[in-house]
Amino acid sequence: MHTVSVNNPKGCGDVTEDIVVVGFPKFFTPNGDNSNDYWSITGVELLDSPVITIYNRFGKLLAQLGPTNSQWDGSFNGKLLPESDYWFKLTYTAGDGQTVTAKYINNHFSLKR
Repeated sequence: MHTVSVNNPKGCGDVTEDIVVVGFPKFFTPNGDNSNDYWSITGVELLDSPVITIYNRFGKLLAQLGPTNSQWDGSFNGKLLPESDYWFKLTYTAGDGQTVTAKYINNHFSLKR
């Protein structure tokens, strides 16, 4: 968690926002070779109650990752999904108890077979 402030030198106002900085791979290859077999986000373990939701390009919810299941294997209901781009969002509980959707962590990654 970082706080970013932007100050306007001409006095037109200042903006301060809290942002989350995490890392994620742009692709993964779940082919059983023990290299890039799972997709996950690094850094979420520092957040309170993180939830990562993964969707296909049509917006269908495919997986929900949390503290106990933090990796995705590229399947849905036990069936392997095809090579494609998949989208994700990150939510977490802020210090005030509110559930927050990370503003700038709405991105995509590729599944390659």
